[in-house]
Amino acid sequence: MAARRPDLCVLGYDLRASGVVRNALRIAGAAHAGGLKTELWVARADGPLRAEVPQGVTVVAAEQRAAITGRSLGLARSIRPLAAYLRDKKPRIALSSGNHMHVAASLAYQLSGARRDVSLWARASNATLKTPLSAYLGQPLPEALAGLVDFANGLQYRGFERIIAVCDELAEVLTNDLGVERQRVVVISNGIDVDAIASQAVAPLDHPWFAEGGAPVIVSAGRLSRQKNFGDLIRAAAMVRMSLPVRLVIFGEGPASERQSLEKLAGMLGFTEHLRLPGFEANPYRFMARASVFALSSLWEGASNVVLEALAAGSPVAAYRCPTGIREVLDPLGNESLVNPHDVDGLANAILHRLAHPQEGNRLKAYAGRFTLAQTLDAYVECFSSALSLSRTP
Repeated sequence: MAARRPDLCVLGYDLRASGVVRNALRIAGAAHAGGLKTELWVARADGPLRAEVPQGVTVVAAEQRAAITGRSLGLARSIRPLAAYLRDKKPRIALSSGNHMHVAASLAYQLSGARRDVSLWARASNATLKTPLSAYLGQPLPEALAGLVDFANGLQYRGFERIIAVCDELAEVLTNDLGVERQRVVVISNGIDVDAIASQAVAPLDHPWFAEGGAPVIVSAGRLSRQKNFGDLIRAAAMVRMSLPVRLVIFGEGPASERQSLEKLAGMLGFTEHLRLPGFEANPYRFMARASVFALSSLWEGASNVVLEALAAGSPVAAYRCPTGIREVLDPLGNESLVNPHDVDGLANAILHRLAHPQEGNRLKAYAGRFTLAQTLDAYVECFSSALSLSRTP
């Protein structure tokens, strides 16, 4: 008897510690718990989140170890193995888990010859290509170039039957800028485990900066990268310190060069003694719960989980109004804490405003409770199940 083909395969590059990977694992686990035969296909089977692969979800890897090449070359090398997997296993739905995976997934799908048997889906996890390019240049793209970039960016979605956008703003960008047909786009907002965050937020914390009655502490978290733009946050915090004795803690890992660049900037601003870059923190929520402000200086996002997590821990937020998803989460709490990207003076003033007008922690926690992980995962399972039931109908 032939083995039952997978109902769902979630496609990713590796198992690194990132929001995209963690969400992919959660979606796979929820699908399996919902009765769908679920597999996880990765180009590389390595990474710290390997330990978080849900029980019952089969991992299929093109290679077991990290390659010497970077992710872009690694993804190029993964196209043929992925095409062979799609041709041989024929998962009924193949979900590309994030923007980094879409081009490789689309090319593999075309090569596989399995288009009649496999429905290819995409999870649009981040802002479109035009936004990062503008951020790197430090200015908007010329109109003609922006149109060309949007056209090229839209090509990657042409082979996808369904695209799941992580917020309404991103769905609008996909349809209005990239020309994706609206009927192919479904919005499923990101969600957080509110109860787990609440439990971890009250864990003991023995750190002199967070002692009761101490100076205000600004907290942030994310990969040390151009996207997260922590240089602007350090500049803003140094400006705030001219009025108040604030300190800044940024959790997250990244290339040594990026860390050194941030440390050099802090030195130039005379802020070295007031900055900490502790790297990865297993429980950042206990720090968020005791922070005076959580600050987000990203130049682009998809829908920022870390903002929701900070709110769930009871921390007020000051942030750049970057695309996408930040505005629709934070506007209901008062847009005086939102400023345009690159506006360092504005970010400093937003932080000062939050310090002068603190928001009540229980109110923020209750608001964050609208974005539960259970609701998000239920929506994914319902979306998969509905599509699979339709596909069974003659």
